[in-house]
Amino acid sequence: MKGSEKEAKSVSVSFDSHVFSLMAVKKATYKYIDSFSADINVKDGEIRCLLNFSSPRNDESCARLIDDFKKEVLDQDLREHLKVETEPVRNLILAHTFSKTGLVSNEPVSDD
Repeated sequence: MKGSEKEAKSVSVSFDSHVFSLMAVKKATYKYIDSFSADINVKDGEIRCLLNFSSPRNDESCARLIDDFKKEVLDQDLREHLKVETEPVRNLILAHTFSKTGLVSNEPVSDD
């Protein structure tokens, strides 16, 4: 086969489930749903993704998408951790904001 020819491809990509969450992998996969579908399974501490490219691509194009996908998994995983870490502060800000509206107060808001 010539290097310039394109063909549909399937590529396996694995992530350590102790490092990355399954949800992060799913979210990253969804972002690339227009480029590939993914068969995802978890076994022996590993999240395995079989990426099935939806249209014929050359090796360079596949490699670029796989690298971008890996970066997106990392990004989604870090977003999940930041969400957990900042939840108490977000809740405090929301509670403070709503406490000034009378929505969470036991006292009625005056009509003044």
